[in-house]
This record gives sequence, structure tokens and C-alpha cells, in this order.
Amino acid sequence: IVVAAQSDNSNKDAVYVYNTDGTGEQKITASDATTNDLFGSAVAISDTHIVVGAFNESQKGAAYVYNTDGTGEVKITASDGASGDRFGCSVAIQGDKIIVGADSENSNQGAAYIYNTDGTGEQKITASDAAGAAYFGQSVA
Repeated sequence: IVVAAQSDNSNKDAVYVYNTDGTGEQKITASDATTNDLFGSAVAISDTHIVVGAFNESQKGAAYVYNTDGTGEVKITASDGASGDRFGCSVAIQGDKIIVGADSENSNQGAAYIYNTDGTGEQKITASDAAGAAYFGQSVA
């Protein structure tokens, strides 16, 4: 179980990981955490990895990947990221692939990015008919 707690008592966001019976709490924070990153704005878990969105990190957004025990942090940012893109507003994981939404990319048309769990292999997806404020990538699965 993964539960986000934005602006916990340290004024930095955190994610808590539990066994399915609610035991074994582990707290995860970003190694480069600053106030208002919104770390935990989206979370996803697989058998081997946890993905955490932080759509306000450095104003461009980021996604962080961890082993399920909270170790092995990998920070992912969009290669074409710009201020206000909200990269990390949504995240999903399936097998060895991670999907990260950036619903405000390109003047709110939005995009989704696919990565390997080690942050490599970026592929960007946009809607062929996106126009205006489509917010493509607001949710991913």
C-alpha cells in the first residue's frame, strides 16, 4: 500500500509504504525535496517499484522511482520539460514501463511520457487532435 502525505510535519511531502495488512511502515521522501514540490501528487506501485509524481518540482515536475523498500531512487524529468507542464500530475507502472502525465504541456494540450523503470527510453505521446486546453495526460493507467 502506498499513501501520499503532502506537506507532512517537516514541511516537505512524503510517501508512506505499508504491507497489505497495514504493518511495516516506511517513509519515503525525495532526496532533493524542497517545500511545495507536491511530491506524492500521484503514486503507483507494482510488485517491484513505486512511482511518485511531484508535478511542481522545480516548476517543471518530476517522477521518482523507488524499489518497494524505498531504496534506489531514480529521478525522471521530461527531456523537453518547461515551467508549468505539471509533469508527474499522474503516474502509472506496468511491468518495466512507467507512464507519466504532463497535462499542461504545450499550452495545456498535454502529453504522456513512457520510460523504463531506470528512467531511460523516453517516448512522448500526444493526442493527434489535441487543441486548446485538452489536458491530455491528466490521468494515465
